[in-house]
Amino acid sequence: MTAGMHPLGKPQDHLQLLTRMGRALGLELSEAYARNLISSEDWAEMVQTCRACDVVEPCRGWLAMVEREETQEDATIEGCCNAARLLRLLQQQNEEAEQ
Repeated sequence: MTAGMHPLGKPQDHLQLLTRMGRALGLELSEAYARNLISSEDWAEMVQTCRACDVVEPCRGWLAMVEREETQEDATIEGCCNAARLLRLLQQQNEEAEQ
């Protein structure tokens, strides 16, 4: 999904959304960074992508529901601009865990 034209959100807010989305999938981004699965540039790019995403408000609600229900999801909210990258990281994390 391509991001529409709208003001970008605050980087810190989107870092938190990105971290929460990772956790909803069972992915700890700080752990992925520590294990060199993502670089600081990758992380910054994901935050910037989140800032430009069109589904920020629905994302907040979706994450609140997931956290309230304490469930783990197998996909992001529909329209998440970081979905493919997060799911790839999750796959890498799971492959490493199996070794």
